[in-house]
Amino acid sequence: MRIFLLLLAATFAWCHGAAAEEACKPTQLKNPALTLSEAYSIGAGYAKAWKPDAVPARLGNTSLGPFQPDGSSIAWNLMFYSESAKASLSVSTFRGMLTCWAQPGSAGRIPDLKPDFFRDGAKLYAIGKDKGAALLAQGYFMMIDTAAAPGTRHATWYINYTNKDNKNGDLTVIIDANTGAVEKVLK
Repeated sequence: MRIFLLLLAATFAWCHGAAAEEACKPTQLKNPALTLSEAYSIGAGYAKAWKPDAVPARLGNTSLGPFQPDGSSIAWNLMFYSESAKASLSVSTFRGMLTCWAQPGSAGRIPDLKPDFFRDGAKLYAIGKDKGAALLAQGYFMMIDTAAAPGTRHATWYINYTNKDNKNGDLTVIIDANTGAVEKVLK
């Protein structure tokens, strides 16, 4: 597992042209399936310990840890950005192992997330289930990720659907990340 994580970090650094460095010791979590709120709390704690001005840049799960009805996943990728350091911190969980990697450079567009932004994963799942019931019945699963609108940095949650063969379900549900209100359903 440690070799996998080191290879993942090396690949990330190679793709982004700068050296990533381990920012926390890999930690075995008591519960591998963290809710969105739990994952964010843990990640934000590491980010603030790393750089006090760190803000969330991207939050989401991966296809290796599909989004579950209770709002949990076994595979979260969270990125935080520090303007003072001009660097980002990636906090990842995968099957109960938490790792942190710092990387110099931009984190891209930072969503304008309010301190109390909407992070009720069970409610996000319920919205995704309501809008994508037909896909879920066909074996698709959900993935969520934050996004920031160009110019305004309006923060949104994107719910997407994929299957075990990585086939896209051609449905995206866009939710205001600060209020939890559905904005658009793209088919």
